[in-house]
This record gives sequence, structure tokens and C-alpha cells, in this order.
Amino acid sequence: MRPVAEELGQRAAAAAPEGQQKGGLSDSAVRVLMTYAFSLIPEEKPDPDGKSHKVDKSDPKLFLIPDEDARRVIRAATRTAYAEACELPDLARANYQTLIKSEEAKKVWSEQQLLMIYALHMFSASYFSGGIKINETPDEAPADGATTVPKDDAPAQGADQGAGGAEIVAPKRPQCPPEQKQKVMNSINAYVQAAQAPPPPGSPPPP
Repeated sequence: MRPVAEELGQRAAAAAPEGQQKGGLSDSAVRVLMTYAFSLIPEEKPDPDGKSHKVDKSDPKLFLIPDEDARRVIRAATRTAYAEACELPDLARANYQTLIKSEEAKKVWSEQQLLMIYALHMFSASYFSGGIKINETPDEAPADGATTVPKDDAPAQGADQGAGGAEIVAPKRPQCPPEQKQKVMNSINAYVQAAQAPPPPGSPPPP
């Protein structure tokens, strides 16, 4: 089994939004991303009335979502990363909003799991766009200005599920030649339109 760091590095280098990453990330890689996404979940969450309430993060397992659902969020984050690299902020926003509306509409996630979905998208998009570096040495400052997320900030329960011993260096920012930009536009537009169209009976949700 190849190291998680190597797998994610290769995935980031080769990721293309229209390819949908055939085969998907391994369970270990997915859990690594969820582990670090957990550290982005805020300690407080605003209520609809403007007040805020504390988010109890004492049991990280309450925030986890199944690996296959996490892969769907990570695929959406890859599209967002490419849209940002191609300077398509409106499409990046539409892609994110479509994902969140689709997940919220399912009515199957707890409040904690929705927070994980928001954070997983944010973290994965930042990672695949080259904006995050995860390192086992918390005191080491990134040389390229990338954000460093120390392993100590991640929940211990994720470490024994594949994050332990992994060092993940942020990939370079995706390149966006004209043909890639067109692919990104086509991919996100198709995703948004598929989510808006009423699905036929028994059809699976959009990726």
C-alpha cells in the first residue's frame, strides 16, 4: 500500500474535475483529510437569531461521515480548487453552494456532520489548490507561505485510522491553460444543472 502522503500528492497533481478521480481516494487518504478538516470546525456556531452556541467537539466520532460520502465532498472540493485556480470565483461559489444545498436537502446529516461537510470542503479545496501544508513538526513554518496544520491539532481518533505517520506537503497551485479552464467550466455547469434537474425515480445523487 503506497503512503498516504504520496497518494494525496499524486492525486492533487493529476486531479481533473471532469475525470471524477476514477477509483477514488483510498479510505486512509479520505480519513486523513477528514481528520484535519475536523481542526477547522469552529468552537462556536452562530444561531439564526444572531447569537452563538458552543460546538461540543469532545467526541470527534460524532462528526464523521461515511468514506463514500466524504469522497463526494472531496470531489466537489477539487472542482472548487480548479475554479479558483482558473479565476472563476462565481463558478467556485456555485459549485460549493450546490454541494451544500444537495447535502442539506438529504435530511440525513446531524448538525455535527454538516459542520464536517463544510470543513471538509474548505480544507480539501485549500489543499488541492496548494494553500495548505500538513506537517508532523508543528513549529516548522512553511517556506512558501502556505498554511500549516500541525498533526497535534487533529483528533487522535483519526490518527489511528490512517493519519498517523503521514506527512503531506501541499501541491503546487493547479495550472489553468485555456483548455483546462473550459473543462472546469463544463464540469461545474454540468454539476449544477444536474443538481437542479428533478432526478428520475431511483437515480443516484450527482457526484
